Amino acid sequence: MAPPPPPAVRDELPADRDIGRLLHYGERFGTNKIDTRMWSAPGALQPTTLPVPSGAIAICDPAVPKSWRVLDRPAGAGQFRIMLSVSRTDAGGESLAAIVIHTGRPPIARWTVAHAKGKKPKEPTQYSVTSGWIVLMDAGTGSPGVIATPPPSGIQPIEVPLTDGRKALAVPCGTGELTAYWAVDATDKPICLVIDFDAFTQKEWKAKSPT
Repeated sequence: MAPPPPPAVRDELPADRDIGRLLHYGERFGTNKIDTRMWSAPGALQPTTLPVPSGAIAICDPAVPKSWRVLDRPAGAGQFRIMLSVSRTDAGGESLAAIVIHTGRPPIARWTVAHAKGKKPKEPTQYSVTSGWIVLMDAGTGSPGVIATPPPSGIQPIEVPLTDGRKALAVPCGTGELTAYWAVDATDKPICLVIDFDAFTQKEWKAKSPT
């Protein structure tokens, strides 16, 4: 029997930093330590999932409909687990370092930039946030327009049911330009999607763990 053909080469840029560190419990960035937690909505008995029946994930600022972007790489259809990557200081302070959507199983072969559909990428896609929230949801039938969210507070995401039956996952992230990344396996299947909230400086990325 002939071996399966190699995976198609996708038009993606390689990750510009070691994003996998954001998924490692106990990983140090200077005086900050990573804590990873599966996320459950308040009152849920099991970890909450992100439903993606169409196989495509979209990202947007809930207050800015024109920020709607559908990711170029298909995620596959499914109910995907949600994990928080939390940065904790030695003094006990907490902030979100990243949101992680698990779409497959390890091992991870490589990391790439999660580009939006459109022109051939010459640089990483930047997802602009001005409301303090970033939303991930099934791309489905397109942008739902403005998504009502409360003022952001703390580090906990919220689920927002939409009138068309979809559910939006809104994550408090501050404001600015954010980059998303895919982890893929040796067969080019996506394992997880990570939005880096740029919680650490370049110096902290390079800093050795304190002894």
